[in-house]
Amino acid sequence: MIFNPSKNNSIDHQQKHFMETYIKHADRKFIRKKTILFKQGELGQGFYFIQDGLVKITTTDFKKNTRILDIASSGTLIGEQILNGMPYFSTATIIKDSILYYFPIGIYNKLIQEHPEIKSLIANAIIEKVKLLLSVINAKSISIEGQIAYCLLKLMDIFKNIEINLTQQELSDYTGLTRITIYKVLKKWEEEGLVQIKNRKIYILKPNILNDYYGPN
Repeated sequence: MIFNPSKNNSIDHQQKHFMETYIKHADRKFIRKKTILFKQGELGQGFYFIQDGLVKITTTDFKKNTRILDIASSGTLIGEQILNGMPYFSTATIIKDSILYYFPIGIYNKLIQEHPEIKSLIANAIIEKVKLLLSVINAKSISIEGQIAYCLLKLMDIFKNIEINLTQQELSDYTGLTRITIYKVLKKWEEEGLVQIKNRKIYILKPNILNDYYGPN
Protein backbone atom coordinates (compact mmCIF):
# COMPACT_ATOMS: atom_id res chain seq x y z
CA MET A 1 0.00 0.00 0.00
CA ILE A 2 1.64 3.23 -1.15
CA PHE A 3 1.03 6.32 0.97
CA ASN A 4 -0.73 8.89 -1.21
CA PRO A 5 -0.88 12.36 0.38
CA SER A 6 -3.48 13.58 -2.11
CA LYS A 7 -5.97 11.11 -0.67
CA ASN A 8 -5.46 12.38 2.87
CA ASN A 9 -6.08 16.11 2.56
CA SER A 10 -8.92 17.31 4.79
CA ILE A 11 -10.32 19.36 1.94
CA ASP A 12 -9.40 19.23 -1.75
CA HIS A 13 -8.22 22.11 -3.92
CA GLN A 14 -11.62 22.57 -5.56
CA GLN A 15 -13.32 22.91 -2.19
CA LYS A 16 -10.57 25.27 -1.03
CA HIS A 17 -11.10 27.53 -4.06
CA PHE A 18 -14.87 27.39 -3.55
CA MET A 19 -14.59 28.34 0.11
CA GLU A 20 -12.23 31.23 -0.57
CA THR A 21 -14.96 32.94 -2.60
CA TYR A 22 -16.92 33.39 0.63
CA ILE A 23 -14.25 34.59 3.04
CA LYS A 24 -15.10 38.22 2.31
CA HIS A 25 -18.19 37.66 4.46
CA ALA A 26 -16.18 36.30 7.41
CA ASP A 27 -14.06 37.87 10.13
CA ARG A 28 -10.33 37.62 9.40
CA LYS A 29 -8.28 36.64 12.42
CA PHE A 30 -4.52 36.39 12.94
CA ILE A 31 -4.00 33.96 15.81
CA ARG A 32 -0.73 33.23 17.57
CA LYS A 33 0.83 29.85 18.13
CA LYS A 34 -0.36 28.00 21.28
CA THR A 35 -3.71 29.83 21.34
CA ILE A 36 -6.69 27.58 22.13
CA LEU A 37 -9.30 28.36 19.49
CA PHE A 38 -12.14 26.41 21.10
CA LYS A 39 -12.52 23.66 23.68
CA GLN A 40 -14.25 20.30 23.61
CA GLY A 41 -17.78 20.59 24.98
CA GLU A 42 -18.14 24.33 24.41
CA LEU A 43 -21.25 25.62 22.65
CA GLY A 44 -19.80 27.58 19.77
CA GLN A 45 -21.31 30.41 17.76
CA GLY A 46 -19.43 29.81 14.53
CA PHE A 47 -16.86 27.81 12.58
CA TYR A 48 -13.48 28.55 11.01
CA PHE A 49 -11.73 28.31 7.67
CA ILE A 50 -7.94 28.01 7.86
CA GLN A 51 -6.46 30.16 5.13
CA ASP A 52 -2.86 29.72 6.24
CA GLY A 53 -1.73 27.80 9.29
CA LEU A 54 -1.81 24.61 11.34
CA VAL A 55 -4.30 23.67 14.04
CA LYS A 56 -4.04 20.65 16.34
CA ILE A 57 -7.39 18.92 16.89
CA THR A 58 -7.56 16.88 20.11
CA THR A 59 -10.17 15.02 22.12
CA THR A 60 -10.14 13.93 25.75
CA ASP A 61 -12.00 10.87 27.05
CA PHE A 62 -13.62 10.32 30.45
CA LYS A 63 -10.30 8.99 31.78
CA LYS A 64 -8.65 12.29 30.81
CA ASN A 65 -6.61 10.61 28.07
CA THR A 66 -5.88 12.97 25.19
CA ARG A 67 -5.81 11.86 21.56
CA ILE A 68 -4.75 13.97 18.59
CA LEU A 69 -7.40 13.45 15.90
CA ASP A 70 -5.83 15.57 13.21
CA ILE A 71 -3.48 18.39 12.34
CA ALA A 72 -5.72 20.64 10.26
CA SER A 73 -3.87 22.65 7.62
CA SER A 74 -4.53 25.44 5.13
CA GLY A 75 -7.80 25.10 3.22
CA THR A 76 -9.60 23.22 5.97
CA LEU A 77 -12.86 23.90 7.79
CA ILE A 78 -12.95 23.28 11.54
CA GLY A 79 -15.73 23.48 14.11
CA GLU A 80 -18.54 23.11 11.58
CA GLN A 81 -20.42 20.61 13.79
CA ILE A 82 -21.92 23.56 15.68
CA LEU A 83 -24.17 24.15 12.64
CA ASN A 84 -26.23 21.20 13.88
CA GLY A 85 -26.54 22.71 17.33
CA MET A 86 -23.85 20.43 18.71
CA PRO A 87 -21.04 21.54 21.03
CA TYR A 88 -17.48 21.32 19.78
CA PHE A 89 -16.49 17.65 19.96
CA SER A 90 -12.79 18.50 20.13
CA THR A 91 -10.30 21.13 21.23
CA ALA A 92 -8.48 23.20 18.60
CA THR A 93 -5.03 24.59 19.40
CA ILE A 94 -2.98 26.76 17.06
CA ILE A 95 0.47 25.21 16.56
CA LYS A 96 1.77 27.80 14.09
CA ASP A 97 0.91 31.49 13.76
CA SER A 98 -2.18 31.27 11.56
CA ILE A 99 -4.66 33.27 9.52
CA LEU A 100 -8.24 32.05 9.91
CA TYR A 101 -11.65 33.29 8.82
CA TYR A 102 -14.46 33.04 11.35
CA PHE A 103 -18.01 32.45 10.13
CA PRO A 104 -20.59 33.25 12.84
CA ILE A 105 -23.78 31.20 12.57
CA GLY A 106 -25.75 34.32 11.64
CA ILE A 107 -23.46 35.04 8.68
CA TYR A 108 -23.64 31.41 7.56
CA ASN A 109 -27.46 31.49 7.65
CA LYS A 110 -27.45 34.58 5.43
CA LEU A 111 -24.97 32.98 3.04
CA ILE A 112 -27.05 29.86 2.48
CA GLN A 113 -30.02 32.03 1.56
CA GLU A 114 -28.01 33.66 -1.23
CA HIS A 115 -25.71 30.73 -2.01
CA PRO A 116 -27.42 27.44 -1.05
CA GLU A 117 -24.58 25.53 -2.70
CA ILE A 118 -22.40 26.30 0.31
CA LYS A 119 -24.24 23.49 2.10
CA SER A 120 -22.51 21.06 -0.25
CA LEU A 121 -19.12 22.38 0.82
CA ILE A 122 -19.94 21.82 4.48
CA ALA A 123 -21.25 18.33 3.73
CA ASN A 124 -18.13 17.46 1.72
CA ALA A 125 -15.87 18.70 4.51
CA ILE A 126 -17.67 16.46 6.99
CA ILE A 127 -17.44 13.48 4.61
CA GLU A 128 -13.69 14.02 4.22
CA LYS A 129 -13.29 13.99 7.99
CA VAL A 130 -15.21 10.72 8.23
CA LYS A 131 -12.87 9.29 5.58
CA LEU A 132 -9.92 10.53 7.63
CA LEU A 133 -11.18 8.73 10.73
CA LEU A 134 -11.74 5.57 8.68
CA SER A 135 -8.16 5.72 7.37
CA VAL A 136 -6.92 5.97 10.96
CA ILE A 137 -9.03 2.96 11.93
CA ASN A 138 -7.75 0.99 8.93
CA ALA A 139 -4.16 1.83 9.88
CA LYS A 140 -4.75 0.00 13.17
CA SER A 141 -4.92 -3.28 11.24
CA ILE A 142 -1.25 -3.10 10.27
CA SER A 143 1.91 -3.54 12.35
CA ILE A 144 2.93 -1.05 15.03
CA GLU A 145 5.86 0.11 12.90
CA GLY A 146 3.46 0.48 9.98
CA GLN A 147 1.13 2.64 12.06
CA ILE A 148 3.97 4.93 13.11
CA ALA A 149 5.30 5.12 9.54
CA TYR A 150 1.82 5.99 8.25
CA CYS A 151 1.44 8.80 10.78
CA LEU A 152 4.91 10.22 10.12
CA LEU A 153 4.33 10.27 6.36
CA LYS A 154 0.95 11.90 6.86
CA LEU A 155 2.50 14.52 9.12
CA MET A 156 5.27 15.15 6.60
CA ASP A 157 2.57 15.91 4.04
CA ILE A 158 0.72 18.20 6.47
CA PHE A 159 3.83 20.11 7.57
CA LYS A 160 5.15 20.17 3.98
CA ASN A 161 8.57 19.43 5.45
CA ILE A 162 10.73 16.54 6.62
CA GLU A 163 10.80 18.33 9.99
CA ILE A 164 7.87 17.18 12.14
CA ASN A 165 7.29 19.71 14.89
CA LEU A 166 5.76 17.26 17.36
CA THR A 167 7.28 15.72 20.45
CA GLN A 168 7.37 11.96 20.96
CA GLN A 169 4.56 12.37 23.52
CA GLU A 170 2.44 14.18 20.94
CA LEU A 171 3.20 11.44 18.40
CA SER A 172 2.00 8.97 21.04
CA ASP A 173 -1.22 11.00 21.39
CA TYR A 174 -1.57 11.04 17.60
CA THR A 175 -1.06 7.32 17.01
CA GLY A 176 -2.75 6.05 20.15
CA LEU A 177 0.37 4.00 20.93
CA THR A 178 2.26 4.22 24.21
CA ARG A 179 5.10 6.68 24.71
CA ILE A 180 7.49 3.75 25.35
CA THR A 181 6.50 2.08 22.07
CA ILE A 182 7.09 5.31 20.15
CA TYR A 183 10.48 5.75 21.81
CA LYS A 184 11.64 2.20 20.99
CA VAL A 185 10.60 2.34 17.34
CA LEU A 186 12.05 5.82 16.74
CA LYS A 187 15.30 4.85 18.47
CA LYS A 188 15.59 1.81 16.18
CA TRP A 189 14.84 3.90 13.10
CA GLU A 190 17.32 6.58 14.19
CA GLU A 191 20.04 3.92 14.48
CA GLU A 192 19.12 2.76 10.96
CA GLY A 193 19.29 6.32 9.61
CA LEU A 194 15.59 6.58 8.74
CA VAL A 195 14.81 9.43 11.13
CA GLN A 196 16.63 11.88 13.37
CA ILE A 197 15.46 13.16 16.76
CA LYS A 198 16.79 16.63 17.56
CA ASN A 199 15.56 19.49 19.75
CA ARG A 200 12.27 17.69 20.49
CA LYS A 201 11.52 17.41 16.77
CA ILE A 202 11.45 14.43 14.42
CA TYR A 203 13.22 14.63 11.05
CA ILE A 204 12.24 12.12 8.36
CA LEU A 205 15.38 11.23 6.42
CA LYS A 206 14.20 8.28 4.31
CA PRO A 207 10.45 8.53 3.62
CA ASN A 208 10.58 5.88 0.89
CA ILE A 209 11.73 3.24 3.36
CA LEU A 210 9.06 4.33 5.85
CA ASN A 211 6.52 3.86 3.08
CA ASP A 212 7.62 0.22 2.84
CA TYR A 213 6.73 -0.25 6.52
CA TYR A 214 3.22 0.97 5.80
CA GLY A 215 2.56 -2.03 3.59
CA PRO A 216 3.17 -3.61 0.20
CA ASN A 217 1.73 -2.08 -2.90
